Amino acid sequence: MKKHILIGCTLMGIFSLLTSCEKELMGYEGKDCLYFDVRRGATHILPSLWGHQFYTDISFGTIVEDDVELSLKVMASGTLKEYDRSFRLSVNNDSTTAISGVDFTGLQDEYIIKAGEASTEVKFTVHRSEQMNEDTLQLQLQLLPNEHFDLRYENYGDYPGVYSPTDNVAFSGNHDASIHNLFFYDVLSMPRGADGLTSSGGWYGQDKGGTGTGLFGNFSAKKFRLIMELTNTTVADYADKTVMPMPRAEAISQTVAAYLLEMAESRETVVLDEDGTMMFVSNVTTLGGSKGWAPFTKPEDYFK
Repeated sequence: MKKHILIGCTLMGIFSLLTSCEKELMGYEGKDCLYFDVRRGATHILPSLWGHQFYTDISFGTIVEDDVELSLKVMASGTLKEYDRSFRLSVNNDSTTAISGVDFTGLQDEYIIKAGEASTEVKFTVHRSEQMNEDTLQLQLQLLPNEHFDLRYENYGDYPGVYSPTDNVAFSGNHDASIHNLFFYDVLSMPRGADGLTSSGGWYGQDKGGTGTGLFGNFSAKKFRLIMELTNTTVADYADKTVMPMPRAEAISQTVAAYLLEMAESRETVVLDEDGTMMFVSNVTTLGGSKGWAPFTKPEDYFK
């Protein structure tokens, strides 16, 4: 199974305004500069409204595909040329834990920006692997200078007003436009909707106040796996609230609650969540009555 992810758009780099950016590019003298022009955002919105993304992360724990095809845009500053321009990129081994041929395939030795064009796509495929299970692998790509291109954009940002999706602070430290970091992991995380927000995903229960209430209670990978096992569902069933509407979620919560209540009849079989408290979905209290328990209940308190 394959999932296609297209990332990229046009230059909106180090200059404060689009118009001034264009003037700077037209008046630039010397070698053109090469840089990663990777962006991420809603495809129906004008791409130039989205800020640059200095990393790409692939969470196999939230998708059913075993192979993900990536396309990273590489852009050249300066004027268009009437001839093809080649460039190379390297894998920085000191900052890479992903293994070529196992975790990813398809990177080429050389890429071409064709005559009359200002960009091209670096395409390759990432594969789900055992290494990614509960771990994060990194792949760092580095553009290389040559007779056609310099690498000058070592620390750049976008012009004011662009929109950038919520960044993962752990991944977003690099702002060198000649480097793009990629992170691959197979850790189950709370489902996100098509807009990338957990609030529109198909998980009912996570709340900012941390009360643990809701049909599914607070999210944990252990609970998510148990829910899918008990209800014969997959990650794709929780993609968003159109796939997992409230009536379906209610039925799932009831099924899981019945199992948790049955297992809680004995201290030896009670199901604990990752934090050591008794696993909770809202129907534990609805169906369980006096045998139910509140979120974050410790087994030693329940079995007094």
